[in-house]
Amino acid sequence: MNITATTRQARSDGDQTRAAIIEAAGILFGEQGYDRTTGKAICERAQVNMAAINYHFGSRDGLYLAVLKEFHQRMFSIDMLRELLDRDLPPAEKLRILIRQITGYVTDRQHWPMRVWLREVINPSPLWPQIVEENLQPKVDLAFGLMSELTGLPADSPDLKPLLLGTIAPFIALVVVSGSPGHPLQELQHSNSEQLAEQIWRFIMGGLMAAGSVVAEQK
Repeated sequence: MNITATTRQARSDGDQTRAAIIEAAGILFGEQGYDRTTGKAICERAQVNMAAINYHFGSRDGLYLAVLKEFHQRMFSIDMLRELLDRDLPPAEKLRILIRQITGYVTDRQHWPMRVWLREVINPSPLWPQIVEENLQPKVDLAFGLMSELTGLPADSPDLKPLLLGTIAPFIALVVVSGSPGHPLQELQHSNSEQLAEQIWRFIMGGLMAAGSVVAEQK
């Protein structure tokens, strides 16, 4: 018997099962929220036995954290963000690349991770503090660094917080619109992703440049 091959196959099967559980859980958490999604419903959708959640994730909460981590990985991982911001590019071009990445993901319409994230932001679960510490805060800190380069504001300036809110708002709106049949703006969900990203980038850059001009005038 080839023990190495057997072990590799078992690992592959385990990875596939884990991915299937995350996918099933993500869809249900996105539709029903953290409180109303049961482990039984997740296992039924993933077609696995009830012990699978504990085996792969330790608990339902561990699975929920894995689902939210999947959102951060699919949208853009912390490593991807660091790599982009370390590149020898003008800050405006870094922002453009980032906006293209996010817009392409959101308009793909396969965005259950975004629905899960919006539910978590609007109605935080008991796991919210851990989610912020492990996934959100590191990205926010990097984003403040980029926005500091663009505006001239210090990276720790409280004025960057509303600017970051304005930067992410178009993407939240896209997700909300996509889930609202008949919404007057729903056609944006089906528009050319690159063109839409360029329009969003110009809009955001206008606001950031205006903020930078105010800073310059105050010096």
